[in-house]
Amino acid sequence: MGLTVAYHDDLLEQALSLVHREPRNPKQASLRRAVSTAHYALYHLLISEAVANWSRVPLRAALGRAFDHNLMKGASQRIQDTRQFPFTGEDPKVVAVLKAVAKTFAQLQEKRHIADYDNTTFWTRTEALAEVKSAEHAFAAWKPIRNEQIAQAYLVSLIVRERD
Repeated sequence: MGLTVAYHDDLLEQALSLVHREPRNPKQASLRRAVSTAHYALYHLLISEAVANWSRVPLRAALGRAFDHNLMKGASQRIQDTRQFPFTGEDPKVVAVLKAVAKTFAQLQEKRHIADYDNTTFWTRTEALAEVKSAEHAFAAWKPIRNEQIAQAYLVSLIVRERD
């Protein structure tokens, strides 16, 4: 049996491919899909990481469908607020990386909305590539912190609705 590549990795690879699809005059459709796909790559990475904690493997896909873009964006934005999340006693380097991943997620979601719904915005290859690269950097940044307690708490926050 060969090595299985995760869906989020496939999406990131596809986003990079879409940015470079037309070598001379990139089509807006390719650049827009690249930005959108970069967002979905990070979206599915975080969901995959969160549901991997669920011990009942056959139910992980069903749990993954419970994640909501707006809840995830809200959680990613809240984590930036030091009043809500002072991260007292945590390694400042880990905190900085976690905040960067969360910020990238929220920003990529905003860019995805522009790419998918705002036909007045013209995308250049450089702009689209920057968004894809931001997802790629978030993937790389996530790996060394993924098992830290605050990273795991962040994953839980992505599915839990904030209480009033």
